[in-house]
Amino acid sequence: MKKKIPYGEQNFERLRKDNYYYIDRTEYIEKLENLDEKYIVFLRPRKFGKTLFLDTLGKYYDINYKNKFEELFGDLYIGKNPTPLKNEYYILYMDFSGIQTENKDILIKSFKNNVIASLVDFNNRYNLELTIKEEYSEPADIIRAFLTDTKDILDKPIYLLIDEYDHFANELLSFNLDLFRDSVTKHGFVRKFYEEIKKGTKTIIKRIFMTGVSPIMLDSLTSGFNITMNITLEKEFNRMLGFTKEEVIELLKYYEIYSDKLLKEMEENYNGYKFNPDAKETVYNPDMVFYFIIKYQRGKKPPEKIIDDNILSDYKKVQNLFDLGELLGVAIENNKDLSKEEREKESAKRIIGELLNEILLTGKTTLPELTTIFNPGKRIETKDIKSLLFYLGFMTFEREGIRTYLKIPNYSMRKIFSDYFTEYIEEKLTDIIDTGKIEDAIISLLSEGTIEPFVKEIENILKKLDNRIFMGFDEKYIKILMYSYLVLTSLAMVKMEYPVEGGYVDIAIFKRYEEVPYEAIIEIKYIKQNEYTESKFKEKIVQAREQIERYKKSYELNSKNEKMKKFIIIFVGKEAKLVEEVE
Repeated sequence: MKKKIPYGEQNFERLRKDNYYYIDRTEYIEKLENLDEKYIVFLRPRKFGKTLFLDTLGKYYDINYKNKFEELFGDLYIGKNPTPLKNEYYILYMDFSGIQTENKDILIKSFKNNVIASLVDFNNRYNLELTIKEEYSEPADIIRAFLTDTKDILDKPIYLLIDEYDHFANELLSFNLDLFRDSVTKHGFVRKFYEEIKKGTKTIIKRIFMTGVSPIMLDSLTSGFNITMNITLEKEFNRMLGFTKEEVIELLKYYEIYSDKLLKEMEENYNGYKFNPDAKETVYNPDMVFYFIIKYQRGKKPPEKIIDDNILSDYKKVQNLFDLGELLGVAIENNKDLSKEEREKESAKRIIGELLNEILLTGKTTLPELTTIFNPGKRIETKDIKSLLFYLGFMTFEREGIRTYLKIPNYSMRKIFSDYFTEYIEEKLTDIIDTGKIEDAIISLLSEGTIEPFVKEIENILKKLDNRIFMGFDEKYIKILMYSYLVLTSLAMVKMEYPVEGGYVDIAIFKRYEEVPYEAIIEIKYIKQNEYTESKFKEKIVQAREQIERYKKSYELNSKNEKMKKFIIIFVGKEAKLVEEVE
């Protein structure tokens, strides 16, 4: 019987006992143990297998699992190469996802209850009756009393595993900056809590492994808890989580669904992540790989939704960290009536707007230096926003010579950026639009080879946009707008600035399923309404036709079937003055 696909499975013991497919990452247990540092922070984007790896560490080091070692680890790397510290610790596990953040009282109570639940679980697993002072109001007092009692009773040290250390902080940043600062800075209850953890490392806590998504809390946390080593960007640990291309090929072959075409689609959608600019290998998002395989097995074709709803919702949650601001470059007035915090937010909106314009158009942005420590007391800067996009998984490293960039790693993340853009556009319209009509128009393009209905929908959107937006409007915004709506379709892969031998195609549309009749390339030109002349219009037409003719000669487009449609569109202001198919 084929092994089950461990989509969403986070319990290592269950995964090993219940016949799930497992890609061995236990070599990293040895690597972590061999580090000089004993208190480690390791960050990765959502749905990258952090919780499963944490649980694997727990089962390996837990004194309770000594008799199960061979069953769980025997055929794995670490089972064949056990380290001196296997099964030598009591495991204290804390998970800070799910903390309620409505206000300060609720936050502290939720954090406190979470700590208490972790300590109760510890007592239950080891049949202990260590002190848990539930009546204390401060989480720091509760953990201090517990550790004080523990050091005189336990015969072996504690390995503290902390999952999602920053989860509640990410939520707070999006809607309550004051509460975030109040909680994690000098006199905040979170910092006090970690100060007690630090004191525990002098007695009973001998190792710590913390995971999360971003380093937004590390500055405040480590100011009082300055013992951790952040290995997130270490080249040695680039592929500790995530799958390599070879592992994905092996997966597809195991489930008897391998083909070059399928691998290419998975690579475009889910691969591309590097967590060190000099790393040789990129990795795939593991949850998305498993989602794709499950859907393919059921439908015998790639899933219509490239991104699973469960995964998409997790990525959408972080959208609140980035108020999209004025994406089309409209200046924000420096309103003196605004509070300092409001002005900071307005400034951040402008920065983010300019940045997302650049990313959507080029797919990348320069990064002189990644921010590794965020100081919540300081004003946010462009490099901070870029860095957060990296940590959250929206962008990844790319090295060109001595210059380091951040780029969108794959098509899935590009779709999410485009979703942000269309949501922003729809908020700025003077009237609502029917996205159902847009999707129908895209289907007409792919099924009948007619682009006019889609162009009319784009004109409709442009006409409903405030005229002030067009002050800085140019050709690239038309491309971004058209692209961002075209990626609504699940029937095709849509590429912007697609490289071919003759140059860069503005927009290229390639079908995902054989039953889709048409593909297309589109060349777009734009003239501002107040700059329109007949001669300029004719010049744009000539330029567009010449470009299409060059693209047609490229190997990739020339090798496509005869149903590759080729269009030129000339916009004047808000109107598509020419829509032409080139034979």
